[in-house]
Amino acid sequence: MIRAAVLYFGRPSSLPKLKALAEALAKGMQKQGAQVDVINGVQSRETKLTGYHYIAVGCDVRSVFKGALPPELTQALASGGIITGKKTFAFVPPAFAGANKTLLKLMKALEHEGMLVRYSDLLTKPADALAAGQRLKLD
Repeated sequence: MIRAAVLYFGRPSSLPKLKALAEALAKGMQKQGAQVDVINGVQSRETKLTGYHYIAVGCDVRSVFKGALPPELTQALASGGIITGKKTFAFVPPAFAGANKTLLKLMKALEHEGMLVRYSDLLTKPADALAAGQRLKLD
């Protein structure tokens, strides 16, 4: 059985939307037969990601022009164990501006840790996340 994790990072104001997207994404992955854990990356410190085959990572948009990532994200990836070669999905909820830049920086951060970004998307609503979770190639 494939084990997957959905990590999400956000400010308190954007956490409810990110959590809903992460849970819908997890449901879509579960429909493919995967065992999925949804993890709030801001609250969960020292989460080990070594045992997961597939990791989805999402964050909110923090800056309109810079595409800044949450500081907890790089710390979680650095202390996550052996994540080199893990298949990954990157997602960001759309914003007025800056979502594409944030998604690009997120993908670069994941690739910098040696992860293989197989797919990325802007997820608008939980129905989109559910469909994306069903489309992902988890094997």
